[in-house]
Amino acid sequence: MQPWLYIVLVGAVAIVYALMLPARAREEKAGNQKLKETEAALELYMADMERENDELVQLVSSMKQQAQSNMNTIQEQMTGLGTELLELKNHSHQLEARLLAEEKKVAELAASYEQAVSRSAVQAAQNSAPVPPEADSSEPVLRPVSSIKLRYPRLFELHEQGKSIDSIAKTAGLQRGEVQLILQLAKQEETV
Repeated sequence: MQPWLYIVLVGAVAIVYALMLPARAREEKAGNQKLKETEAALELYMADMERENDELVQLVSSMKQQAQSNMNTIQEQMTGLGTELLELKNHSHQLEARLLAEEKKVAELAASYEQAVSRSAVQAAQNSAPVPPEADSSEPVLRPVSSIKLRYPRLFELHEQGKSIDSIAKTAGLQRGEVQLILQLAKQEETV
């Protein structure tokens, strides 16, 4: 072969190679451009994810703080209610003790009144002169009206109507123990 043919062939290969280089460079540039776009999209996605994670962390921390403050408020309310409960229990015990003491006083007063009535009845029986049997048959014996019934006519009227002791106490403006005591004393006066 002739040398000029070699030169033409080498020139043709160089021209073809020169034509292929820009196409390859353009392909590489296009590939690099796509890679850069993908990297940019990934960076934007990562930035969004990071921002959303920060917002989520802030939301969780605010919820935790709110739950803690609610818990503290509830704890304070429970402590206050516990204190009030203890105070109410103490007050209830004091009232029960006072009620027992008052009931004991009423019972003692009733017993002392009973003793006084029985003593006065015994003394009256001892001091009275015997009544001749003739006088007894000619004149009917009149029973004296109970002095306690004269003092509390409304109370005995309600009692005769069949009202309960509680309703009598409310109506008469007295305490239940007082009504019971008055009724017992009236019964004792009637039996004497």
